[in-house]
Amino acid sequence: MSGSSSDGPFPARRGAVLLAAAAAASITLPSPAAAQNTEWNRYTLEDLVGVYVRAETNQGCEGAGLSAESIRTDAESALEAAEVPLLTEREMLESPGLPELRVTLECGGGVAGVVGYSVSVRMQQATQMIRDNQITLSEAVTWWTTGVGVAEAGTVSDALDAELQARLTVFAEAFAAANAEEEGSG
Repeated sequence: MSGSSSDGPFPARRGAVLLAAAAAASITLPSPAAAQNTEWNRYTLEDLVGVYVRAETNQGCEGAGLSAESIRTDAESALEAAEVPLLTEREMLESPGLPELRVTLECGGGVAGVVGYSVSVRMQQATQMIRDNQITLSEAVTWWTTGVGVAEAGTVSDALDAELQARLTVFAEAFAAANAEEEGSG
């Protein structure tokens, strides 16, 4: 088949874009999040003197107006309000386990004005292997929670902020539960 019709390949592309947009629109905001937040791993948060917050983002989220510094500042404010002790980088480096809370926001290119995003909050600590205690890892993820979703291009910043606050709340609750005083102790 040679030649071209007035329809050409563009209606097929437009149909694919509309199909992709419909699929993206069928995803609810935000989708259920994944987490490693169970009693068996929450104990890794016990007896921490606090956490140092490090934030990361990509160009897609920066394009929506979020910088790593603004994310870190927002995260620290939320954790402070939840009474999670915060550490400076120096205090973290002097603390057992090097407790760092890594907050990562990523945004992907969208279809038809929709942007996909993920928000990840991970507790990273220095660890030692049980089978060979001479093997240590300077950075291992000991607890995490992640949320993903899609948002219309004009609402990405608000959606990311809401998801970040939700993930930080999950962490703060896990931290509080892990460090709660046992009833009857004292």
